[in-house]
Amino acid sequence: MTKRGKLGGVSQDWWAIWPEVLDAELAAYARLGVSPRTVHKGNGILILEADWPVIGRSASMLLRIGYSPLHPFVRPAVAAPKETFERHQSPLSHELCLLTQESGQWDCTQLVADFIQEQLKQLLGALAARKEGRFDEAAKLEEQAADPLMPYFAGACEDDSVILFDGQAMLPTAGHGLMEVVCSGRFSGMNDAAFEGVLRQLKTSSGSVIGKRFGFPTEPKDTQLITGRWVKMTPPATTDAQELLKAAEAELARQAVMQPASVRKVNDAARGSLSITGMVFPEEVKYGPQKNGTGWLFLVERSPLADSMTAGPPRLVRGERAGKEDVFSRLPLAKPLVKKKAVVVGIGAIGSFAGLELARAGVGEVTLIDYDTVQPGNSLRWPLGRSAWGRGKGSGLANFIAENYPWTKANFVPARLGETVTDPAALPHDNVHVLSRMFDLLREANVVVDASASTEVQLAIAHYCRQLGVPYVVGYATYGVAGGLVARFLPGDQGCFVCLHEHWKDGRVPQPPVDDEGVVIPVGCNAPTFTGGGFDLQEVSLEIVRTAVGLLSDGKYEPGAWAVALLTLRNEDGSRTLPRWEGHACPAHSKCCGAGR
Repeated sequence: MTKRGKLGGVSQDWWAIWPEVLDAELAAYARLGVSPRTVHKGNGILILEADWPVIGRSASMLLRIGYSPLHPFVRPAVAAPKETFERHQSPLSHELCLLTQESGQWDCTQLVADFIQEQLKQLLGALAARKEGRFDEAAKLEEQAADPLMPYFAGACEDDSVILFDGQAMLPTAGHGLMEVVCSGRFSGMNDAAFEGVLRQLKTSSGSVIGKRFGFPTEPKDTQLITGRWVKMTPPATTDAQELLKAAEAELARQAVMQPASVRKVNDAARGSLSITGMVFPEEVKYGPQKNGTGWLFLVERSPLADSMTAGPPRLVRGERAGKEDVFSRLPLAKPLVKKKAVVVGIGAIGSFAGLELARAGVGEVTLIDYDTVQPGNSLRWPLGRSAWGRGKGSGLANFIAENYPWTKANFVPARLGETVTDPAALPHDNVHVLSRMFDLLREANVVVDASASTEVQLAIAHYCRQLGVPYVVGYATYGVAGGLVARFLPGDQGCFVCLHEHWKDGRVPQPPVDDEGVVIPVGCNAPTFTGGGFDLQEVSLEIVRTAVGLLSDGKYEPGAWAVALLTLRNEDGSRTLPRWEGHACPAHSKCCGAGR
């Protein structure tokens, strides 16, 4: 039996598992004329300290080297505790950034001493070039990426709280002032006092507005407007919230020498059950010689009179850039999407994920059409869980999008398309055609996604999209999720959805595989449904989204050269296969669009 704390009968410490590796590491230091001292050795961590010779310096540089418990697979940490560099060093821990954060930068076959010798020379060369204004040379030696200050404080912030701000806002010219923060509580298993704040507006001490107002199209319910204070200063190198608050108070006191009344107004206005102090400072957000952005660090004090459970010393709260340009900077092709409208018909297992992904991609407006409600059993293949049970599918998903993807306008229409009645008294009394709303939505849409899984609805929507000149994308899975289909029909295409059905009858275009036994009638339901999980169905949803985004992106993302995409998830014997897509054309069929040609 393997003993506790052992790995195969051997200590879990890497230097005990591979003593020859440690010998090689120490020999490398000796080869470079370095005599490291052991600071700590145990519990998987080895920390060495060394006086490192540096060419051009009369004195050596003290380095502290921490080996990963997963050495040699994972990179070491190297700190210069007595040095202060403007870049490539954490201002808090003094650890050096000898590698980029990209995976694969660390060569696990290289000895740490050789790694330090090589990378430290490059780091010091880049710093010297920057100091002397040789920025072209520095750019050749260092990663051409920003080195912002805010992320260094993130690990010391309280759990699950955040204050969102517009990352495009300019640094205020004044030294202090007031700020409006819209706050709402958050559920958290880690922090009973967790909250989300939105930095809505900066003001001077007299109340004059500074910069643009920031906010989202929708805000959570039960928000509270907090008046806080801000001071322009670079935070000191500490994560102790008490020390940071003292530093902010000291800077305000310094500014009060020249503006006593102004600082007094700011301090008085910011007192309350939740007191927020913001430090705003120049931040490097783009690579270059200048700090050309705005950074924020927030300190929160909770009054013991308000809630004895959450009161206590000041806490750090992380700030995050959340403006529209900040959010979509990771997906450049989202820029044309923000002005586009998509209609999704059918918000079931496929349409729900497709609608959510369209919002996540940045489509400006998504309208969801579905008559059904979310049942607990839907959670196996629906994007939302218990919070949506009993809600209408359209309203549940639209509310979720509005809350979590605020730059997308989400609408829902609780309707069963094509439904009719036998009692005239059940008709609406406004004398409006029952399809007027649908036609209006189709006319305004830049793309219509049909995930209704109803042949009747598909034929109807495909027909009217063709009549109105709107791109139509249809997608569904077959029984048992053995396969699926995604097809698109654009204005001006020779073939149409009916042509595809005729090609299927002729056998000219293959059909996706079907598992005829993959049908079940859930308890309490009166309609059969196919079996299958969301992990398979999302293959169809994602291809729908890729196709739709390709049509909406103004050429920035290819929709593909095919009109019909067929998915295979099961072999003929029923065994699972890797998802396999194949594309087909859909020319005009002689019995439909090809008649008379």
